[in-house]
Amino acid sequence: MRELNFSPKAAAPDYEGPLIITKGGTYSGNWESKDSDVAAVDVRTKEPVIIENSKIRGAGFLIRSQGYGANITVRNTEGYGLRPTPYTDYMKPRRFLAVDVFSNVVVEHCYMEETAGIYLGVEYTGNGSPEQTIKIRYNKALNINGQVYSGKDRVQFVQFNYRGEVPHAEIAWNEVINQPGVSAVEDNINIYNSRGTPQSPIRIHNNYIQGAFPYPLHLEEYSGGGIIADSPGTDSLRATAYVKVYENHLVGLGNYCLGIAGGNNIEMHHNRAVVAARFPSGKPYHFWTSGIWAKDYYKMSNTFDNSMHHNTLAVLGKDRTWRNEVYDSTFAAAAEYANHILPDSVTKDLEATEYDLWQEKLRSNRIKIGPLSHL
Repeated sequence: MRELNFSPKAAAPDYEGPLIITKGGTYSGNWESKDSDVAAVDVRTKEPVIIENSKIRGAGFLIRSQGYGANITVRNTEGYGLRPTPYTDYMKPRRFLAVDVFSNVVVEHCYMEETAGIYLGVEYTGNGSPEQTIKIRYNKALNINGQVYSGKDRVQFVQFNYRGEVPHAEIAWNEVINQPGVSAVEDNINIYNSRGTPQSPIRIHNNYIQGAFPYPLHLEEYSGGGIIADSPGTDSLRATAYVKVYENHLVGLGNYCLGIAGGNNIEMHHNRAVVAARFPSGKPYHFWTSGIWAKDYYKMSNTFDNSMHHNTLAVLGKDRTWRNEVYDSTFAAAAEYANHILPDSVTKDLEATEYDLWQEKLRSNRIKIGPLSHL
């Protein structure tokens, strides 16, 4: 697995203090907040807001909207986490974007470093059209990190946790790289009690996700990992449902690569999981690994009609044995797999080859990820 440096090398810009947006429009600039209780950019309107060609950094939320039915587009923007400070009331991780109640969210061609990723929660209030949906595409992220002052929150590159069904939603063509010891990510992508529709499922495809580790790194227990459908404490009408996960690359992850802990009408197919279970130093992982994890975990009668098929799995454990498939006897999924790679070929070089395959996929599809211009 290659050690890559994605940090831009341009001269540091001048940052203004926090920005509060109360009217729709297009906003460009450089904003920061060194206080974890204060968002660097706070959107307080349901009118369409575009944030573009900007740099944002914060000790807490970078971009936030709470309770406004937000319509937010963030594009061609860089976000960086600053050192967390003491907070009040509840933990405020350094989310690149945190939105509670929304009609439309688009995050495209952005770069984020040492942030706590993207969180969409509470309620979808849109009209179900392609113009009012969720699009998280063509972004680059380095070291998703849930650290807060004197602690750590469970954070993701993306988490959905909303009420309502969102058609046309897509998480695609993103590159997420987490380095051991400096990242603090839970699940890289977590679909939590959130739904697409039968005609238009949530599509999670063609993402490259490398690295998922406990923090601090010496811990032997780790509950995070790759891409998971999770659905605790709810019935089948509100559970995670109508999700398709396909053609993703999952590399060097701890705990699991693909998982279903609850939900229905979820299909995971033609993904690639390659885990040599060794650090760059060559030392074996000291925590659990697995390729596919599937279980009716919460016993809420909401887990059915799921399938996991035609995934390419080459996952070793810390004891150097296969960890491709882990099932619970109560789970009903298609036991169909293909293209297993011999255990003795699962090496760090094979993980590096997976990144080469990803780069070739980008070239062949003429896709540029990250900001499109020098900011």
